[in-house]
Amino acid sequence: MRRLAIFVLLAGFTSLALALVLATAVYAVDPTPAVEQLGDVQTVAPGEVEGKPSGLSDLIGRLHPALVHFPIAWLVGLALVDFVGLALKREAWQRVGIFVLAGTVLSLLPTAATGLARAAHMPSDPAVHALLVTHRTLNFVVAALVLAAFALRLWRRTRLQGSWRIVYLALVFAATSLVLVAADFGGRMVYGPDYLPW
Repeated sequence: MRRLAIFVLLAGFTSLALALVLATAVYAVDPTPAVEQLGDVQTVAPGEVEGKPSGLSDLIGRLHPALVHFPIAWLVGLALVDFVGLALKREAWQRVGIFVLAGTVLSLLPTAATGLARAAHMPSDPAVHALLVTHRTLNFVVAALVLAAFALRLWRRTRLQGSWRIVYLALVFAATSLVLVAADFGGRMVYGPDYLPW
């Protein structure tokens, strides 16, 4: 258990250091040549694109982009931890998986709440609305799968063996796959439907 905790901390610090190095490299690049190549640029003041929040619900909904990364990261982490713990039968990882699952459930709540609040204030463009409906539906399915996995894990406790283990892992891997697809639809709402080549 101690080795696992040290490994998780080292992985976290390594990813943080890598993110800082990449951010520094991106901001160290001189943006002047790229700006000089642009021909028809319109300056837009903050607030002109979408306007100021039109109430508390809109303000809360605007927190959604800051929160969406947490359930995705928790779910991917859960899939990895549960694969090692349950599929490869490492007991220490199984115990950690319970806590990662709890973190996943907790991260879904504010993300879903802010997403639903944001959906009420989205533009009425039919293309965006179609993406929004698909994004929301997929995330409802993800939440249902995660809650089912959580209920199964609580119900079976330490006896998550045999077919129950397979069912649990199937729920986790299905939720992880679907959250990545749902994230793609969310990204298409923000960056446009042709942002990725598929």
